[in-house]
Amino acid sequence: MSTARSGITGSPAATVRPRTPSPHGSVASQIKQQRRVYARAVLRSLARTQQRQPTGQVHRVVREALTSLGIRLPAATLHQLAADITAGRPVDLA
Repeated sequence: MSTARSGITGSPAATVRPRTPSPHGSVASQIKQQRRVYARAVLRSLARTQQRQPTGQVHRVVREALTSLGIRLPAATLHQLAADITAGRPVDLA
């Protein structure tokens, strides 16, 4: 008795369906945009509450808040944001 199966010639060819564009954009891009908007709101709120606090403390608070939202910024950018918040200058994520 043979151990090979007869009539099966490997895996079926994968069929690729053309992706139809969504009229409202992809869900992933909508989520990314919502995160950006929320992160800006969080940064504005921190700028109001952390004004005139030590730069090191503001740096730590901003880093933790943005990291929890999935946003990681370079140390130099975080330091500049913290310095601007401490000085009372307007801040925004680029």
